[in-house]
Amino acid sequence: MPRGDAVVSSAKISATAPGEKDAELQRHLVENESQRTEISGYINQLNIQLHRWRLRLQTLNERNAQLNTELASLAATAAAQPH
Repeated sequence: MPRGDAVVSSAKISATAPGEKDAELQRHLVENESQRTEISGYINQLNIQLHRWRLRLQTLNERNAQLNTELASLAATAAAQPH
């Protein structure tokens, strides 16, 4: 008798498996999309931060050039003055 029960159980699993598999695949798709959205958000945040750092570096480079120009001007003025 157990053998007949096994056949019935197997038939039930086979009958429900496609629907269950479909539901499982749908859950995986939803989870995948959620993770894609999360990672895209992280990438966007990091792109914004990178842009801020580039602007800051540009500002620092401009300030460096300005200070070097002023320093060179002071050195030239000091060299031109009689001692």
